[in-house]
Amino acid sequence: MNNPLQSEIPADGLAENTGDEPVENQLVPPRPKQGSWIKFSVSVVVLAVVGYLVVDQLGGMGGEGEEGDSSLVMIHEVEKSDFEAFVTETGDVESSDNLEIVCELEAAPGSRGTRILEVVAEGAIVKKDDFLIQFDDTAVKQRLIEQETLVATDDAAVIEARSEYEKAVQTLNEYVDGTFPVDKETFEADLLTAKSLVKSHVDTLEHLQKMYRKGFVSRLQLETQRENVEIANKSVRVAQIKLEALLKFTRAKSIAAFKADIAKQQAVLTAAERKLDLSRQKLSDLTQQKANCRILAPKAGQVVYANDYERRENVVIEEGAEIRQRQVVLRLPDPTQMRIAAKINDSKLNRIDVGNAVRIVLDIDPDLPLEGELAEVNPFPFPRRWHGAPIEYGAKIRVKNPPKSLRPGQRAKVHIFVDSQPNVLQAPIQSVVERDGKYFCLVKRDDRTWQLREVEVGPNNDSFVVVEKGLAVGDQVALNPELLWEDSTRDIPEPGKDAAPQAADVARTGP
Repeated sequence: MNNPLQSEIPADGLAENTGDEPVENQLVPPRPKQGSWIKFSVSVVVLAVVGYLVVDQLGGMGGEGEEGDSSLVMIHEVEKSDFEAFVTETGDVESSDNLEIVCELEAAPGSRGTRILEVVAEGAIVKKDDFLIQFDDTAVKQRLIEQETLVATDDAAVIEARSEYEKAVQTLNEYVDGTFPVDKETFEADLLTAKSLVKSHVDTLEHLQKMYRKGFVSRLQLETQRENVEIANKSVRVAQIKLEALLKFTRAKSIAAFKADIAKQQAVLTAAERKLDLSRQKLSDLTQQKANCRILAPKAGQVVYANDYERRENVVIEEGAEIRQRQVVLRLPDPTQMRIAAKINDSKLNRIDVGNAVRIVLDIDPDLPLEGELAEVNPFPFPRRWHGAPIEYGAKIRVKNPPKSLRPGQRAKVHIFVDSQPNVLQAPIQSVVERDGKYFCLVKRDDRTWQLREVEVGPNNDSFVVVEKGLAVGDQVALNPELLWEDSTRDIPEPGKDAAPQAADVARTGP
């Protein structure tokens, strides 16, 4: 591990741990115990008291100038203990099984949403079919009346279109089974009449020819009869043409025209029926929307408002608020399946894994931490709302054995344990100084002088760092080595030079 410390120390002095940084990078056993917190709290108190006594005692031994400054150095005795490291973030309590109550109402023209007239109090315990919320149904009722009128009009249009379609079908059948056979018989009769007339005129002509040869009729009478025969022949040809036209053209043309009219009326009827179906569907939707104006509980649970303060326009569920369609209004969470929704900074993402043990500290009850497990980490970060905003990933933490007092919306601090080492040598993180990739501590000698000693460090948390080499149990290290840093580095060569002493003597702490 090249740089296990949390932050790199600037070149002009030590980085001071002000305590304002979030708790992170702390290592702990997979199943942390509450006793470790008590031990840590006691250690901090003891450390503060010892530091105060050391400052008070050494302050009386020092003088002015450098010796006075060195006498103010606080010390810490290195010891072995269990090391814990965890990533700390904040989150909100929620249920993994939330029954969401959604507004299904369309906004009225010119309105952004539907107004809430009455809503059950947040936190109320409801049973199945209990009242939850009442929306303003004035606009829905008006639209329902208008739609009922429109449905009646479309229904009348369907009736008329169906009548016209049936009339077109009957007209075709009438022509095929009635008009056409009559026309055919008529034309055939005309043809027979014409042929009969031709035969009569031909017989008459033959008789007149005999009579003409005998001199009983004039030539004019004979010619007139010949013209009658010719006229009768033309009548036969006309009757034949009419009959052929009826069979070849008129019948097909009439049937095609009647079928086209049937298809037209069928299309008009289909359009009218579809329009009626749409009107009825719209009427059904409006009827359902009117029913949705009053929402009852689909199951028993505790009411939680779906407030959203992270939107550009805060969403607050209250009487008089306008709710858009498909917006979540209420939630009925399952209290037996609680979890914490947290956001993990991308700088800590590589340190955690699904399955890590988690200690959950509720803001409402910090003295009774809960146990949990990291159940899910989103593969992609949340969208950044502004330029330069931190990159964060969503995470879900399952709460083991949630108490009855746990409620959605409560705030919590989560400690995701990432490492633990039992009985290891540790030093306060502020006592270790990093220079050019190497780490140093100021160690107090028995003769009240200080030694600059190079150390090898391991993982760290916000308070302690594991020391792998360079220190031993009982060594006393400076908690504020910046007071002696200039003296301790006088005899250390610059990086790149051959000689690099392992330790250097510095100013004494007293006379």
